[in-house]
Amino acid sequence: MSTPKHRISLCMIVKNEADNLAQCLASVRGVADEIVVVDTGSTDSTVQIARSFGAKVVAFPWSGDFAAARNAGLNQAQGQWILVLDADEELDQGSRGELLLCAEHMEYEAFFLRIHNHSGTARSSQTITVNPILRMFRNRPSYRFSGIIHEQIASVIVKETPAASMHLSTVVIHHYGYANGVVAKKDKIRRNVELLKEQLKLNPGDAFHHFNMAVEYMRLGEYDPALEHIRTSLEQVEPDTSYVHLLYKYEIRCLAVKGHVQEALAACERGILLFPDYPDLHHLKGILLLQSAAYMEARAALRQALDIGVSPPGYHTESGCGTYVTLAVLGQLCQEIGEDCEAAACYTRAAQLHPAPWPLVARLVRTLKCAGRENELNGWLDLHVPGVAAEHRKLAVLLLNEGCFEAAAAQLEKSALGQMDPGAANDSSSCVKSLQETVAASAGSLNGEDLAGLLGLASDMAAGSAGMTAHPIYQRSRTWILLADGALASVAPSAPMHPAAGRARLLLPLPRVTD
Repeated sequence: MSTPKHRISLCMIVKNEADNLAQCLASVRGVADEIVVVDTGSTDSTVQIARSFGAKVVAFPWSGDFAAARNAGLNQAQGQWILVLDADEELDQGSRGELLLCAEHMEYEAFFLRIHNHSGTARSSQTITVNPILRMFRNRPSYRFSGIIHEQIASVIVKETPAASMHLSTVVIHHYGYANGVVAKKDKIRRNVELLKEQLKLNPGDAFHHFNMAVEYMRLGEYDPALEHIRTSLEQVEPDTSYVHLLYKYEIRCLAVKGHVQEALAACERGILLFPDYPDLHHLKGILLLQSAAYMEARAALRQALDIGVSPPGYHTESGCGTYVTLAVLGQLCQEIGEDCEAAACYTRAAQLHPAPWPLVARLVRTLKCAGRENELNGWLDLHVPGVAAEHRKLAVLLLNEGCFEAAAAQLEKSALGQMDPGAANDSSSCVKSLQETVAASAGSLNGEDLAGLLGLASDMAAGSAGMTAHPIYQRSRTWILLADGALASVAPSAPMHPAAGRARLLLPLPRVTD
């Protein structure tokens, strides 16, 4: 049996995407057999870039209808499968084989792909959320997008082929549209609201339009109308619709922001009853109970989220729910009830799992310091978070700004041993000497001037001295924080204020570890 000339057709709509398009198209080279790009009026080099990748470019004057633009591309596609990507997305290179394998399974009508929404514009940037979305489907004349905004295809496929089989794949698509400076401004959100209002005039009972209205109002920070649309959507939606779990999560968030904690907890219970394996709901329940000082119930909820772990593939999830973010909240809870050892264990495990662990390391350092275990810091980090411990100078800056002078001196000694530049090694040795003299002095003898001088060492250690930690205002703020910490630490254990002083030490601002 011969292989079709075009198995996968990539279909896109674009306008002025010259900064992003090449990266997107390069990611599907060798996977997509055909590229169809619908251009809605670009004035930059978007069209030329598309053609350089062999794309068929369809000029389509913008009419305010996203579905119409999508369908203009579908009408030109020749492949057996339609793959839909936006210009600010790219296929993960590790998913190429799986996507090609999916295309061989003709018993399915569609595949859900996992969209990883990033905080930055590079694949290495942190993933904020993961969302399963239907992005590859059979190329049939009856399968056409509907909706002038938030255009949909899944409901159309189900309507046209009621017995359609769809598969939740683990194919990863990276999306960079959430990056700073990329997220839509409020005027664009308002435009979306007006378009959705027009759609609701035509279909007032459309659960999906109400869902999208709620999302837009949440982006505007307008939680009362968001709640109204969430509840209307819940009344109208079919129980097995893919976004029902999100309606419960967004209802909880809106209620929590408004300060209606008990109502939010009731929404948690309703959602968990329907979606018991959704870690995000258990995580939110744990946070709400923690805020209510219901510590044992909060611990049980957070433990339930951790028992589930990474969200099953059919759910939209926040990165870290059920893993490192939940562990960090559990660590905070343990600190609240005085279980410092358990808190340290939670922060350690969270740092091991987190793709950007330094803020958690700062929390871990604070926890061990306030528990009187500063002398264990370097050994603990070497044993449990070796990747962090290997960055001696960065760790030394953190320790110094946290007032852990002896531990900082030890890190600088390790750094000096690894220095190939004799001048740099001498600088490290000088810093070590200053810190060792500080350690030799009693803590009570340090004044603001002494601390300011020591914190000034941080800027010498920070590569290039260009980060926020080198700024004089930041150094002055850390000086006052360390003076406050010293005063709180000097409260006698027998004093009535000792427990409050210990809690206040934990709440002092943490050192900045990223610039």
